[in-house]
Amino acid sequence: MARPLRVDFPGALHVVTARAVPRQKLFRSEEEVDDFAGRLPGLVEAFGARFHGYCLLPNHYHLLVETPGANLARVLHRLNAGYTATANARRSRKGSLLQSRYRAVVFDEDPWLVRLSLYLHLNPVRKGLAADPWVYRGSSARAFGPTPEAIPGLDPTRVHRLAGGPAAYAELLEAARAAPPSAPWKEVWRQVALGGEALRQRVLASLEGRDPREIAGFVRERQGPSLEDVVRRVAESTGLAPEELLRGKFQRVLARKVALYLARRFTELTLREIGDAFGVDYTTVHMAARRVEALRREDPAVEEFVAGLEGELGAPRAPEPVAPPPAEPAPVPGAKRRGASRDPKPTGQLTLF
Repeated sequence: MARPLRVDFPGALHVVTARAVPRQKLFRSEEEVDDFAGRLPGLVEAFGARFHGYCLLPNHYHLLVETPGANLARVLHRLNAGYTATANARRSRKGSLLQSRYRAVVFDEDPWLVRLSLYLHLNPVRKGLAADPWVYRGSSARAFGPTPEAIPGLDPTRVHRLAGGPAAYAELLEAARAAPPSAPWKEVWRQVALGGEALRQRVLASLEGRDPREIAGFVRERQGPSLEDVVRRVAESTGLAPEELLRGKFQRVLARKVALYLARRFTELTLREIGDAFGVDYTTVHMAARRVEALRREDPAVEEFVAGLEGELGAPRAPEPVAPPPAEPAPVPGAKRRGASRDPKPTGQLTLF
């Protein structure tokens, strides 16, 4: 699978997103929120990183970080590994707490630093975690208001300069709260950059000596249906709400598997990006696609349903059939096959939920 491109250079500005592994919360208490935020001063001292804002949500975080030393990977490794070790000890667990591939997008200072800051600080309100962005403990908003509160390791001066000062920033945040702007991710160029032509050329220059076919998003610009298009069409065809497809019980909803399968076939997203949208890991996306491919061969109703959706979505992104699952061992007489009831048997009639 292609690995997302990592772009870094002296003075680069990054918006970083990292998510917890499935079925785990990244932050379960105020103590864990304070532990994570409390690591920023050490990273400033050790690596010269500059932090311009953050928002910590139960299952992921967003971070605005500048890397004068072009060392984002080292900064995030220290941050993520250190926090994971402490959280695991507190929870008496082992293993990774964060999904291995964080997302990092480089961006131009103007206008994106202020726009991203506003977007991050309004996240808790959009998700129903707080009624007032200024008092949400897991974000840096309190350092940017009319009476800024100092947060160790955080430097709000650059955002304030671009916004016109603390009072002007507060007015911008309240205006964005009243009329929420569109998500910035829709404007990301080739999965890695938010900005103008100069930034894009710098990104392209960083590809020197690398095979673009190995880099997600760089073979061609994204074409065809978006993930939202796929989810909407499956939802309309099954009577389910899009939210049920994105966050439903995976083992019990065939429609959810179909949505994952079609997202894999029709969008330019990687397995991991699809998994992030559905709240599962990339192996689950792959197994869902295999299962739907098998059901299409076994059940005419499934084949008819999926083929109809394919006709509505247009041509798939690549004619790559999903490999069939390995043959199952012969059943032991009298034994119940594990997981046998999860998907409908081939009956000629489709049961989607």
